[in-house]
Amino acid sequence: MPGQRLTPRESAVLAAIERRLSNPEIAAELFISVRTVESHIASLKRKLGADSRADLIAAAGARRERAASVRLPRNAFVGRGAELAALADLLETHRWVTVVGPGGVGKTRLALEFAGRGERVPVVVELEHAEPGDVVARIARALDLEAGTDAATSVAMALAANPYLLVLDNVDRVGPAVGEVVARAQSVSPDLRVLTTSRTPIGDAAEAVFPLAPLATEGPDAAAVAMFLDRLGAAGRAAAAPMALSTAQPSPADREMAARVCQRLDGLPLALELAAAVARHLSLEELAVRLDRDFATLDRAAPEGRHRTLETAFEWTWDLLTGEEREVLCRLAALPRTFDVDLAVAVTHPGAEGVLLRLLDHSMVVPAGGRPRRFRLLAVMREFVRARTDPAVIREVLQRHAEHLDEVVTEFVRHARTDDSAEAVHTSETLCPEVNAAVRWALAAGHPSAVSLAAALAVGVEQYGSDVDSVRTLAMAASDERVRSDASARQLLDLGIGLAFVDVHLVDELARRALARADDPQSRLAANHLAGLADAYLDRVPDALAHLDEAERLAVELDEAWQLAAVHQMRGVAYRHASPPDSARAVAEFESAMRGYALADDAMHANNARFMMAFSAAEDRLGPERAAHWAAECADYAQRTGNVHELAHAHLVQAMLRTDAATARASAEPTGRPGDAADRAGLVELTATFRRLGDLRCVTRSLLLRERLADPGERVGLLEEAVGAAHAAGDLAHEDTALTRLVDAHWQRGDRIATLAALDRLEAVAGTDAAAAACPPELADARVAG
Repeated sequence: MPGQRLTPRESAVLAAIERRLSNPEIAAELFISVRTVESHIASLKRKLGADSRADLIAAAGARRERAASVRLPRNAFVGRGAELAALADLLETHRWVTVVGPGGVGKTRLALEFAGRGERVPVVVELEHAEPGDVVARIARALDLEAGTDAATSVAMALAANPYLLVLDNVDRVGPAVGEVVARAQSVSPDLRVLTTSRTPIGDAAEAVFPLAPLATEGPDAAAVAMFLDRLGAAGRAAAAPMALSTAQPSPADREMAARVCQRLDGLPLALELAAAVARHLSLEELAVRLDRDFATLDRAAPEGRHRTLETAFEWTWDLLTGEEREVLCRLAALPRTFDVDLAVAVTHPGAEGVLLRLLDHSMVVPAGGRPRRFRLLAVMREFVRARTDPAVIREVLQRHAEHLDEVVTEFVRHARTDDSAEAVHTSETLCPEVNAAVRWALAAGHPSAVSLAAALAVGVEQYGSDVDSVRTLAMAASDERVRSDASARQLLDLGIGLAFVDVHLVDELARRALARADDPQSRLAANHLAGLADAYLDRVPDALAHLDEAERLAVELDEAWQLAAVHQMRGVAYRHASPPDSARAVAEFESAMRGYALADDAMHANNARFMMAFSAAEDRLGPERAAHWAAECADYAQRTGNVHELAHAHLVQAMLRTDAATARASAEPTGRPGDAADRAGLVELTATFRRLGDLRCVTRSLLLRERLADPGERVGLLEEAVGAAHAAGDLAHEDTALTRLVDAHWQRGDRIATLAALDRLEAVAGTDAAAAACPPELADARVAG
């Protein structure tokens, strides 16, 4: 029947019929059976009202003529296949659909592509510059109707003559008039379908809304990246400069840089068009760097279409806003990241919820997901609005943002040690980026909230899993003199615990500050705890044990169950860093810590202590069965709670056990190679995970595991990475191990000079005895002479 949609396969068969191919030829071309071709032809005849093959050929020509009547841009339509299908489904169940979204998101292009591909006769009417009284006249002209006294009736009757799809583009300014026309036309023609585009829903009861989001930017096949690369090719160049052939395939590095550009531009199609237009003159790296700074680079572009710049795309909607809506939007644009309704009210005024909802209707603000629901401005929209915002307002909003978050996270961390629920993990993941931004602003502005925000961030990072941005923010705060001077001993302890796997030397500086100001039992407990932690990781074992003994005494005296458990855990670390390691006592301390954390209702740290037991058992050969059992329990806990960091810890121990077994098998078979491809790939992924988490200590451990399974030619590079990560973290033991193996790797490659240089580096870190023990016998005399 007219108006029914053809499937993609039916459209392909119809196109082949128009080319006068026989059924066997169609089957061969489409890789389907002749019987399947016959089935599709029968369906086509039913849907198109055709009796013969000649009728199908005529119907194919008519379809092409209808499509040709829609003026489409000449570039490729990329990345909206799912939206086309969803729009078709919605128009089957609703007679009127409005595609809504921000300026430049591709509403018009989607509507035109849909009109050109559908079965209905398209009537396209542009209403961007129309006045309410012009709507009927413009539709009449599109239908080739004579102007009359009752044009609205003529339009309604004409639209009933065929299975039309009426496309009304950019109806923002004339919504009520459009609603009247559509209601009258559909009352006469129930089969009429109407597709409108607008930044704001019209609000008619008969209207179904189809929100159109920017193109996806994440994943290997991200639609935004595909579109951007297509436009680069259309501009006469491929991804990397200088390039001349648009057919060249982008390299992995180019594709990664293109993804960075697309993410910066939020996948907004207009912004991608503009970026591709100026990329004739800049390399992708230069373009990405400039876009990271601002979007001024895009202002000179002139892509095909009515929007010549981002400014023109957004000004149209800006002009439709009320004064209150503009004021609220300016304040929301001053926020550094996403926001929920509570934060929006905190930085604007009570009762602003309704304004926020209207801004969402105007597509000036877009949903950002989350629970409770969060919102944001697209990056290009934020810059447009901030350019129209008083700098004093921006400063005020950032201060309100920091103070609001300070209240929120202070309450959150009060329960963090005893709440390992998936909801708490999710809340931490949501808050961490916001707190990062607030801490950085507070540090730059000298605002007192920097101390409490940073301490709360440290607790969240350490309790629920870190990320590299949060770790960097903590390091910035811990290095700030005002923070060090103003923080209490307990806040310095929180910061130190959060940085322990990143920079132990920085933790050591915090510990000296905490000891210097400890003037009551609580602060002395925190200071000695922190000093014991720093000394343990820096291999100052006697000092560590002395500080931890004092901390234990104070924890018992003050009935601080959580800190007592933490002291046992640090004492286990100290025993592991003894020379030689006292692994049995370390595991006993970790077991005490695990029980203590359980009594304090901190299941996460109980699990972390269990990980340290598993790691000690695996690394010090205390029994692979015990290590495997504990690691499996750690993995089960982490999966149940969604704690990525603890899951990575469990996987690290399991990888250690597999590597040990693979190395043992390889030793028994001299021609064999330790490990398999899956083991090596798993370790690469594990290293990347720890890098994302900012856990340099475990980055080093995973790199050392990879080196054990690596080809000879890969060993040096992996060991150099391990040395760098260990040095940055202050992990002296693993830096020593990595340098010792580096000496061997260079020697096995026959590089005498590099071996001697590695020995010198080892001596500087671990001393003369360590270098002498690692030195190949053939080099001993030469090194002494040197």
